[in-house]
Amino acid sequence: MTHLSSPKRIGFVQALGLAGYIGVFALSVFRIQNWVHVKNLPPHPAIGMVLFLLAFVISALICSSLVFAYPVMLFFDGRRRDALQTVLWSGLWLIGIFLLVAIGALLMTK
Repeated sequence: MTHLSSPKRIGFVQALGLAGYIGVFALSVFRIQNWVHVKNLPPHPAIGMVLFLLAFVISALICSSLVFAYPVMLFFDGRRRDALQTVLWSGLWLIGIFLLVAIGALLMTK
């Protein structure tokens, strides 16, 4: 495995892509929520539940594709160790990104 495609680097790119997706999704939901409140459009509770479940399933599909698609390809190519390391590094990088965002949020509240 070359240095450019090491599990550590690929895990970082996957975690960064996932964090970016989560950020865009959160901002989109925030904007839509503000728009609904400004227009005074009370949605029916069933519509809210359907939208939540659809968003949840679509997000699960996108997130799993971002993190697991490449390791699954590695696994079926016989590179099981690299596949496992890539998933583990993705998780570690996600924890690091989470901690950075949490610390940033705490510092911004003071």
